[in-house]
Amino acid sequence: MNTREYYELFRYLMGECCLAPESLLFVESVAGWCREHSIPEPDNEKPFKFVSDDNKVFRMLIKEDLSDEVIQQRINALGVRSQLENVVVDRADLLDTEKKRLAYLFLRELAVRSDKDNEREADKWALEEMEKLGFFKQ
Repeated sequence: MNTREYYELFRYLMGECCLAPESLLFVESVAGWCREHSIPEPDNEKPFKFVSDDNKVFRMLIKEDLSDEVIQQRINALGVRSQLENVVVDRADLLDTEKKRLAYLFLRELAVRSDKDNEREADKWALEEMEKLGFFKQ
């Protein structure tokens, strides 16, 4: 999938999170961009990364081409983590469209970078934000 097709979604999410939409940067490889800028990133398939430089300029890096497999691995991980809280409800089932999956991954990356203590907290924040923004309305 080419993430540029979802530019308006990402621009909207940046604005809702009080971040400058012009801070979006589509890259061939998030890990490659990070290596070039001396930022550690061991995950070669990382879809999003929120970074800042020494001047406190923030950017959201977005991998331009994402495979369905990479997205599904991360959504499956949400499913596993959600079972630690409730074995009856799989929160990953809420992410039933590409738009919702990308919004979740994008917001989760913001949550991880904004000092959420653990992955489950980041998941919770991302899903709560999606709820507030109307992603789960019928």
